[in-house]
Amino acid sequence: MFLVLFLPLLIPIVKMTTHIIFDMNGVITDDEHCHEMATKEAFGTLGLNVSPDIYRTYCLGRTDVAAFTDLFNDFAIKQVDILSTIEKKTEIYLGLVEENLKIYPGVVECIQRLSSSYTLALTTSSTRVEVSSTLGLTGLTDTFDVILTAENVSKGKPDPEPYLLTLQELKAKASECMVIEDSENGIKSAKAAGIRCLAIPNTETIDKLALADGIFHNYSELTKELFDSL
Repeated sequence: MFLVLFLPLLIPIVKMTTHIIFDMNGVITDDEHCHEMATKEAFGTLGLNVSPDIYRTYCLGRTDVAAFTDLFNDFAIKQVDILSTIEKKTEIYLGLVEENLKIYPGVVECIQRLSSSYTLALTTSSTRVEVSSTLGLTGLTDTFDVILTAENVSKGKPDPEPYLLTLQELKAKASECMVIEDSENGIKSAKAAGIRCLAIPNTETIDKLALADGIFHNYSELTKELFDSL
């Protein structure tokens, strides 16, 4: 069942939607475990055990630059520079996704169908090389009209900058857009940019998604909701 929060507000907003902005990790690709494993391995050589709680607190929904800067500062890591650690993590991640990338059931079909009626964008905290590799494996490389990655922003999610820049690239108003997110930081970013947001509880529990305007549990629900509004 499509679980909608604030139903009276959501129905007219969905009807006004002409642009849909997707997050990638945890929304399209089930690869958050690859990011976590790569981060854990990269920091393990520096003597820091990145536990699931540490990863969730510092890294989930954030750019590597922001997350790793905080990790270096809070855990007093001085052996190497942040950039080389990010490069090491990226190298490990790319190897992992090549062998272990999982795509959420129905998401490719959903996005391909939506692309015939909506303008689509991708706004992710991943780097350009990570996005290129991942989209190539999903077959969605040419599906998005706008792609915004970590290199495009100075402040990552939960700051509104990623979604504000996406609006500029789309030449669209916030009221014309809908964001699809999976993390609390991503939802906060979208809402701070003034954009309505639907969430899927793939990486967070439902209570962490309370700021979203609606929650859906699979992509057939999302597709039906958006096409029924046309």
